[in-house]
Amino acid sequence: MVGVNKKVRIGMIGYQFMGKAHSHAYRDLPFYFDNPLEPELVVISGRNVEAVKEAQEKMGWQGYETDWRKVIERDDIDVIDIVTPNHTHAEIAIAAAEAGKHIITEKPLALTVEEARQMLQAVQKNGVKHMICHNYRFSPAVQYAKKLIDDGRIGRVYHYRANYLQDFIMDPSFPLVWRLKKEVSGSGALGDIGAHSIDLARFLIGEFKELTGITKTFIKERPIGEMTGGLSAKGDSTEMGEVTVDDAVAFIAHFENGALGTFEATRFAGGNRNKNKSCK
Repeated sequence: MVGVNKKVRIGMIGYQFMGKAHSHAYRDLPFYFDNPLEPELVVISGRNVEAVKEAQEKMGWQGYETDWRKVIERDDIDVIDIVTPNHTHAEIAIAAAEAGKHIITEKPLALTVEEARQMLQAVQKNGVKHMICHNYRFSPAVQYAKKLIDDGRIGRVYHYRANYLQDFIMDPSFPLVWRLKKEVSGSGALGDIGAHSIDLARFLIGEFKELTGITKTFIKERPIGEMTGGLSAKGDSTEMGEVTVDDAVAFIAHFENGALGTFEATRFAGGNRNKNKSCK
């Protein structure tokens, strides 16, 4: 029947910082867009039963699980949305693909290129739809810039400049959280925020031909701690641990179409809680 929305049943693995953002977006989608697909928030998953139950009730999900495998096994789920720490993405996505579920994965996609290739092979083998959540592509300003470029309205693009600036770990006493551990996050500013700048460049300008860059870790050790939501953390321990990812990255790139790009991503830009800027 024309005009009747089709329900798309969502199972979300994870529930904290980005889980809250995704839940909000799902609930807003029918309000902002005339979309024939209406998300149904079926089940949310997390290891801490008290915390995930609270998140389920607060964010409007029908139920919760403490084992993500049970979510994937359910017959009433169409899409698996992965908003867990980076080192878990590949295992969950591959299992979801093998169960015939469509997949949304938060960025960065995986810890390594090899993991990413395995994820791609799994979704291709099982014929499911898949995407990585580079949300900035769909902001009105970026969509308009894309149209101007594609229509030739601004002529040839010679330069692309991008910087993503944060300052939330400048204090040396900021705890050593999972975002600062390579075995969990894969990389630091490069994969966490620089990934957005790289994706926008590829979307607007095209593929890279070659590049050269440098990474820097300014604070080598921090007190052990944990994230408490958003960009906040707590750490009461006097025990110190090694920071194994970059605090900042800068690189220059040559695009296949001849344009020159300059990129910077840092968590040490004082006065910038979360600033993403690109220009052509």
